Amino acid sequence: MQLSLNLANEIRSYIKNVLSRDVIIVDSQGTKVIPDQESEEDLSKAVLVAADSPQVVKVNGADRFIIPIKHQSETIALLVLNDSSNDVQNFVPLIKSFAELLVQQYVAIHRPVLDSTDQFLTKLLHNASKADLPFYESEAKVLGYNISARRLAIVIHLKQFWDQCLASFDQPTFEREEVIKEWKRKVENELNSFFTKNTDNIIAYTGNDKFVIFKSIEGDSEDNVIKLLKKSHKAIFDPLKNVSITDIVVGFGNSYSGISGLVDSYREADLALEFGSRLWGDNKSYYFGDLGILSILGEGNREKEIQFADQLLHRLNNEDLIETLECFFEENLNLTETADRMGIHRNTVIYRLNQISSILGVDPRIFEQAMTIKIALLIKKLFG
Repeated sequence: MQLSLNLANEIRSYIKNVLSRDVIIVDSQGTKVIPDQESEEDLSKAVLVAADSPQVVKVNGADRFIIPIKHQSETIALLVLNDSSNDVQNFVPLIKSFAELLVQQYVAIHRPVLDSTDQFLTKLLHNASKADLPFYESEAKVLGYNISARRLAIVIHLKQFWDQCLASFDQPTFEREEVIKEWKRKVENELNSFFTKNTDNIIAYTGNDKFVIFKSIEGDSEDNVIKLLKKSHKAIFDPLKNVSITDIVVGFGNSYSGISGLVDSYREADLALEFGSRLWGDNKSYYFGDLGILSILGEGNREKEIQFADQLLHRLNNEDLIETLECFFEENLNLTETADRMGIHRNTVIYRLNQISSILGVDPRIFEQAMTIKIALLIKKLFG
């Protein structure tokens, strides 16, 4: 696919908000996607060098940081930043994640679906403005959905679903829709076999390998549902795996009522899924409420971000503890691998993490708290 001008401008605007820096966006041939940007540099060679992973590349004798943007394993565009400092490089995973998320949303909007629920929810979640919500509320009632119930969104990413299950169909057909319906039944059955008390769900395939379930929590404890979703990923979702689908990532949000509540919960769930999978890997479930500072990064409110990082980290000034913390995060919270990499005893790592927990008041060994600390460190490095 090609990056549209509108989509490129959205990505450019986001980077300006987060980094206060401009970016040149080029296609896979090195041609600028945004024509009016001031740059006469020949970027075609840089594209060939940096098509697979973010890296610093010499362009006309100057360092440029190149970030490839991919869709379905194909590099469709590259972001070219003039600043190649370590501070900017620390923020690359977030920039890449948001850019690719915008691409995925664009694809989801433009990929045709036939099922009425799929059509309805795809349009609502990806293309609805506030002014459109009364129309969608009326349509939801026609389709028989109880939107007055409090529902939380669960977004399930079945990686390679399109390639393995649907790619053989050139266009929407009855056979393709039957495959999607069968998988929707599988997904809902697995969820209902775990949550047997309330089986009131609205489910759709929204494209881009993702299914969304709006689960009613009427009569249930929201805290209990969230707790079970966080801790029972394997029990709920592993039965969906087969020879074609081997990796499943899940994100879920808070519960809301009404048609706007569906949109809000979906956005939370999708953000949790995208950031969780980028930072912590596949085959896990991620809750929006655990994102901490990540949930406000998209606002581009630098003052709020810096204030958060300062409040959390201002007492952590021991270099050994900071080095241990950063290594612990890089080794995916693995104590043994952290100790081996640093050349210290495992008990020393534990002792230092205990000190960090005591100083910060949050524990880096607990996922939701670790994510908050990690992002605060990135903000501190970037903005000082």
